[in-house]
Amino acid sequence: MPNERRISSNELANCAKDVIPGGVNSYARKFEREINFDRGQGSKIYDLDGNEYVDYLNAWGAILLGHCDSEVNEAVTTTLAEQDLYGYGTTELEVEVAKEIVKHVPSAEKVLFGVTGSEVVARAITLARAVTGGKKVIKFQGTYHGWYDSVAMNHLSEPEKLGTRDVFTEGLLEQTVAETIILPFNDLNAVQETVKEHSDELAGIILEPVAHNMGCVLPADGFLDGLRRICDENGILLIFDEIITGFRHDMGGVQQLEGVIPDLTTLGKGIANGYPLSVLCGKEKYMDRFQTKDGGDVSFGGTYNSHAASMAAAKTSMQALQERDFHKVGVERRDRICDAFEDLFEDYGVVATVKRYGTVFLTYFMEPPIQTYQDVLRNDDEKYHAYRQMMIDEGILMVPKPLRRNYLLERHTTEDVERTIEAAKPAIASIKDD
Repeated sequence: MPNERRISSNELANCAKDVIPGGVNSYARKFEREINFDRGQGSKIYDLDGNEYVDYLNAWGAILLGHCDSEVNEAVTTTLAEQDLYGYGTTELEVEVAKEIVKHVPSAEKVLFGVTGSEVVARAITLARAVTGGKKVIKFQGTYHGWYDSVAMNHLSEPEKLGTRDVFTEGLLEQTVAETIILPFNDLNAVQETVKEHSDELAGIILEPVAHNMGCVLPADGFLDGLRRICDENGILLIFDEIITGFRHDMGGVQQLEGVIPDLTTLGKGIANGYPLSVLCGKEKYMDRFQTKDGGDVSFGGTYNSHAASMAAAKTSMQALQERDFHKVGVERRDRICDAFEDLFEDYGVVATVKRYGTVFLTYFMEPPIQTYQDVLRNDDEKYHAYRQMMIDEGILMVPKPLRRNYLLERHTTEDVERTIEAAKPAIASIKDD
């Protein structure tokens, strides 16, 4: 239904700043153009000024089926009529969801539920340290793993900060930051040399198996296999952060598609279609170290873990992804968009590279190759920003911050796809060189 409060996006933004620092509850939600939304349905969201957008942000990938999916919301409502949160024992629903994850995700022999992605990343690293006795962790430049001290660094670093520990928040403990080693993504030789130098000190290697936090940087041939081999040879745990990729690209995640099985996996966005839920899963011999089992010595707890609403949403979402054939249909729609975009960039003479993987796509304004963060730095950020602002003007919500990916929904229609392609024509024309 239309906005009946008679308040504009700008008016709400000003009110919010009086009571919320900056007016938003996550730094990722702050943009130079203040747009605030009133409602969402399927593939569309509507701002307070009455504008409709085809949504490719989708709450940073947390919406996978579509906004306010009736099947998911009905399951949540029905469940909440009888269950909420007890703080004692477990429920059949929790077991059902855990079994479904074990069925699909290759590394998932045992499963624990959290609420946010950052917390399960933190627990995965803590577990790796407990298992190995090592303290140091390898992460890769350009990847993102949340707010935990050990990984809150070296995401979208400025060029002059490459080769340093580039933390993105004040207040981190220096001694914790010092235990993290930053390496270039897709550089297996750098990993081999670092492990050789620090083999007795290393606890684990954590990475996004497809580096979506710098757009869509795919693993080079042999990179993931090489990491698996190095970890096996040196007694190090391999952690896949599939918060973005899990269930989005395949029911088994990137590990299923690429045939490389980590020791531990974190999951989150997409599993419950926007309801708060994260997952830590992995090999039984490691997961049994948590204190949720008698004799365990690694803490894992949380008041809101496995809330009935999120469990119901996850169960229904996983069923719907399969029944609606999302991964096949989503890739077909992705290819229609990407192929059309490539033709348009060529027609307008704009230097650009359209990258795709699973149900994610985006455009870099640069020539290939795109395999490392250093490559990504060649992107023409000015053109990227102008192009995406124009897409928003045309009613297509693509985040105008480099280098944010676009997500396809199960509810994106053929009409949405064609509307997106049509919107791209004036957007691309507006950035072409004269």
